[in-house]
Amino acid sequence: MSKKRALKILSATAIAASTFAAASPIDAASVSQAEKLVKTAIDAGTVLKWAISIEGSADGKTRPWAAYNAAKTAYDLAFKAVNTLPAAQKNKFLAELDQEVKLHITRTMYYIDAITAGEKIKEKQQALAYQQDLNLINDTTEKAYHELSNEIRKQAILLDRVYGKTTRDLIRSHYKQSAEKVRDVSKYPVTVKMEIDLAQKALADKDTVKANKHLQEAQSYLKYIDNASIKKFLTDRLNTIETSFVPKVENISAAEPKRIRVAFNKAMLSGYGTNGAENTANYSVSGRSIKNVTLTNDKKTAIIELYDSLYTNSSYTVTLKKNIQSANYESLGTADYASSFTFSDKQKPTVFTVSTLINGNVEIKFSEIIDADSSLTITMDGKAVKTNTVTSDTDTVIIPKSELDRISLRKGKSYSIVVSGAKDVVVYTPNTMDTYRSNFMYNPAADTAAPGMRSLQVKDEKTLTIEFTETLDAFTAANLVITKGNTTIRPSAVKDVSNGQKTKFDIELPTSLYGTNENAVWLNVQVKAYKDLDNNTGSTIDRSVSLAKDLNPPQFVSSSFDIQKNEIQFTFNKPLKAGSPVVNQITIYDSNDKLIKPTVKSNVNNKLIIDARNLPDDVYLISVAEGAVKDNTLSQNDNRAFTTSVTKKSDVVKPQVTFAYSNMNGQFKALFSEPVTEQTATSLASYTYDGQTLPAGTTFSMSDDKKLVTITLPEGTIKSTKDYTLTARGIMDLSNNVMNPYSIKVPLIDNTKPELTNAVLVASNKIQLTFSESIYIPIPSNEKENFTITIGGTPLNIDLYDVETSPRQNELFITSDAFSTTGIIIKTTTSATISDASKNTLKAGTIKEIK
Repeated sequence: MSKKRALKILSATAIAASTFAAASPIDAASVSQAEKLVKTAIDAGTVLKWAISIEGSADGKTRPWAAYNAAKTAYDLAFKAVNTLPAAQKNKFLAELDQEVKLHITRTMYYIDAITAGEKIKEKQQALAYQQDLNLINDTTEKAYHELSNEIRKQAILLDRVYGKTTRDLIRSHYKQSAEKVRDVSKYPVTVKMEIDLAQKALADKDTVKANKHLQEAQSYLKYIDNASIKKFLTDRLNTIETSFVPKVENISAAEPKRIRVAFNKAMLSGYGTNGAENTANYSVSGRSIKNVTLTNDKKTAIIELYDSLYTNSSYTVTLKKNIQSANYESLGTADYASSFTFSDKQKPTVFTVSTLINGNVEIKFSEIIDADSSLTITMDGKAVKTNTVTSDTDTVIIPKSELDRISLRKGKSYSIVVSGAKDVVVYTPNTMDTYRSNFMYNPAADTAAPGMRSLQVKDEKTLTIEFTETLDAFTAANLVITKGNTTIRPSAVKDVSNGQKTKFDIELPTSLYGTNENAVWLNVQVKAYKDLDNNTGSTIDRSVSLAKDLNPPQFVSSSFDIQKNEIQFTFNKPLKAGSPVVNQITIYDSNDKLIKPTVKSNVNNKLIIDARNLPDDVYLISVAEGAVKDNTLSQNDNRAFTTSVTKKSDVVKPQVTFAYSNMNGQFKALFSEPVTEQTATSLASYTYDGQTLPAGTTFSMSDDKKLVTITLPEGTIKSTKDYTLTARGIMDLSNNVMNPYSIKVPLIDNTKPELTNAVLVASNKIQLTFSESIYIPIPSNEKENFTITIGGTPLNIDLYDVETSPRQNELFITSDAFSTTGIIIKTTTSATISDASKNTLKAGTIKEIK
């Protein structure tokens, strides 16, 4: 005999016995009578024990009132009878009743109280889930979040009183854990909203310090918000407030490989001073060296130009020093600002402008920096022309006046121009421009203005930088007279650093510049006899400058894993000495604290490099001791010791999904190309059908290999069997790569039960039943199992009525001579065999009364 069968028999026996006993009150019981009542109570207690256990019939949702009342009645009768016995027998029976019956009654009350508490939690959970489904974050959402949090906290003690770990875990999963998941979705959005509200109140009170504190708190939690719509709403609120009183970075992006745009909310301080937004020392880019930084005309955007291109699909971190100030001398913040982005560039370069310069040259500006090795072809007026020699990547190409004179272009006339072959500087897969065709007006003007020197600055311990107001014909060491006291210092090199424009030059001085034990020198610099392209000569300029040896150690800036080169790279704030780092000064531990011997490569510019080809994907803790590398200064300073962590992640492939048909009603399956995270793959927000978010009550089942998710919609969701557009988005693989949104039409089977909608007495002995849709009776002999019929409160025996079909597929007739009376009630049962075309059985519990 099975356990469940035995429990049913035991339950029936206990209930029957208690009913019998209840009808026979006891004044003074004999020992045999008391023993019989105690046994009946113990049997009822046993039934109750299994009714509140997951190993029995408990489901964590249904209150076992029948078993509880039976056990309580049996216990009360037995207790009353036992109390009439002599002390010896009484104590024995009372002990048995306490252990075998009262204990289970108490545990059942805890079980029932837990379900009641859980339903209170569920009510609050549904209120918050409703706000989430609407993508709302407002006062109502905040109120619902706090009410749910309080309800979970308040009712948790009742849930935890349930006896038995498995049953207690079931109760918790039904109510507490599912509610916590809903609560946690709104945790960060509500936190950010509250901080923004507090910031607004502080601003109204004119307390900007307090407001800034709350805004920083809001900003710190904003990154944890997953819902894109809510995140944008809160970000817009935050930006609106922040823009009103503090300078901040609005966005950091890179639309092309060698330029990063930093957008501020206010005009920033221009220039190269300590607080200037054009001072390269105020910026760093992980894994890359900065060439220069320039502000746009409105001073709200800083363009960071790099020496080396960014890699496609690689992440980079840009750090801005806190001392950068706005044009009104407001500090950017109290701490350095850092932001990361993943670079991608599929845009082709285009011609931005074609213009005639004052000296007669034609300037072609591109939308982005193009590769110096591009196979650039330019024709004007149908004739091929040559450009100035392009020695480095640039966004500007100059066609000299001599070329235009050669093809006889005349001032004031319009000519055709065709440009092709320019490719951008994307590594490995550069984008090539589409052919540009247009017309331009050739309109040069005479240049009579002399060139001037815009600035002379110290670049490093042995380099000066001179910038002129316009392009020079040439600039060499012959244009310089540099003296240290009475000693003439001859430059070791003069380099154009303006992309061939000849407006900016680096003057490199010899190392002999410094004498023995000399760490700083004063120089007099004379700039003379420099001419522009129209042979106008600039005035002679004398300047005194001070240079000092760089005695500062190279400082660690950032670490990253370069997936293309399979290297772990450590970026320093200055170029390093050529050669390899000292291996025994570098220690590496994997996530299991296992020591790994590093394999190093030669230093490149400002990078220390570890070969990661033999390292598995993992998070590594790396310590670099002092003296592992030296900088490339005259003093060759040792690095400072540092410790950092680096994640090697070789998987950058996004997961893909296909939707599969299921022969189960209201169900479909999502099959992924690789294992995905359970959190994102079993979230209601990750899927839609015909643009609708999956409803509450949807269940998810995930395969052990994390590749297959079976999604079952709650009954009544799918009204008809047809093709639905299924969409998945935001699902991540185990390496946190997020899939691209994917949609496809898939048939879903109707999962809406047919429902009895009307019952009408159409003749003295015939009732017409109408249903919500066409129905089928697969087993005619069982059709009476679909209904219970009572007349005047008395059940009608099934032998006294017949069920007949109707020509209309959504109707049935019930005939009986007993229908001549009034007060007929028809109720659909749980054992229904009637179904619709999709085999959804008749909805149970529907009651229709015919008066």
